[in-house]
Amino acid sequence: MINVFFDMDGTLIDSANAISAAVNEIRAELKLSPMKREDIMRIINTPQIDWAKELYEIKNFNHSSFKEGFEKYFIKHYQQSVVLFEGIKEILDFLKEQKCYLAIATNAPQSSLTQILNKHNILPYFDKVLGVSVGIEPKPSPMMLNLLKEEAPYQTSLFIGDSAKDKEAAQNAKIPYYHAKWYEKELKENEFGNSKELLVFLKNHL
Repeated sequence: MINVFFDMDGTLIDSANAISAAVNEIRAELKLSPMKREDIMRIINTPQIDWAKELYEIKNFNHSSFKEGFEKYFIKHYQQSVVLFEGIKEILDFLKEQKCYLAIATNAPQSSLTQILNKHNILPYFDKVLGVSVGIEPKPSPMMLNLLKEEAPYQTSLFIGDSAKDKEAAQNAKIPYYHAKWYEKELKENEFGNSKELLVFLKNHL
């Protein structure tokens, strides 16, 4: 039995279109021109980028998540266009059958998680859900992963994510990491493009 920690956006749920639409609606409110989806996702997923400045042209912004303070925009678009990646429910069912400890470590605000996860009927699968809040640092800080490791019951922990921030957080927390590149064919070591490939990685630890 193992502890399996998941990122949320881009790992469990296909939220790129929703994030892009929300960011561009916020930009429109700020009288800024729209950005390409690819540019938005690159900014969000790259460590050491000042996302508030890049996305909203806001300086000295104290929030640690690009959604914080703008939750209503993201919840609106998540309700309209977010879907689970193919095979995620089956992966979660399998892990629960194996008595694994499941948790989420996401840079989304803690206050938004219950509504998002309930919409896709996956909240009950998770023993712990951690997002960014007061005192909880965003990835690539290992804080969330370390907190989960301390609480989780088993010796072996894994992290599954989709960004450079996720990979760096796993390295900082010293736990194995598997990288989601959904529906892509050209994959490197420890990357998966579908749920069957992810299942192979998981079974290697059981």
